[in-house]
Amino acid sequence: MIQYTNIKKHLPEYHRYKSLWAYNYCRTIKDTKEVYKYITDSYHAYYYCRFVKDRPNVRKYITTSEDALFYCRDIKDRNSIRKRITKEEHLQWYQEWKAKQC
Repeated sequence: MIQYTNIKKHLPEYHRYKSLWAYNYCRTIKDTKEVYKYITDSYHAYYYCRFVKDRPNVRKYITTSEDALFYCRDIKDRNSIRKRITKEEHLQWYQEWKAKQC
């Protein structure tokens, strides 16, 4: 396994997978601040909040409309995340889900 925390210089390809590596490391090995700070992809941030721990430091990286919808539906309906649901299709799904909750 590549230890990103020890690498000073590496190829650009490694940057693409750093968030995935950090999520998997936190989920399967050990959840530490030194590692979860590398979770910057919206998809991996959502999964981290869902399966590891819902942390504000990671939650701020949930930026895509679809991931924001899933976060509100599956974890907690937060106003700060709900604002990131921007696509019409996802807004409609959110409204349908919310109508079933009441």
